[in-house]
Amino acid sequence: MPSINIKFAESEPNPSTSDYLNKKLAPLMKYLREENSVHVEMDYGKDKSGAKCHVEITINPKSEMFAEARGSDFLEAIDLCIPKIKEQLLKHKDKRIALRKKLGSQRKGR
Repeated sequence: MPSINIKFAESEPNPSTSDYLNKKLAPLMKYLREENSVHVEMDYGKDKSGAKCHVEITINPKSEMFAEARGSDFLEAIDLCIPKIKEQLLKHKDKRIALRKKLGSQRKGR
């Protein structure tokens, strides 16, 4: 199972937020390989519209995938970020399957 690293920029990780993030990432683990690692960075800052929570998810090493989102709290930001990274994972999976089918049909045609 790939490793998940969670980094909170300015505060200690809240156990409920970490549990929520792990629950949301669990369905995505079936698309990852053993060598992949998931890095999650959570930051709390202010911008023009007030206090915002910022979440970044990066998946390494072979095909780097990146998604980020801002929300009024960490749970909202996580909910906005998960579909973005899932879309990238599914696209990458479809490309791998298409390549495998293409190479298989080329071998049969010889």
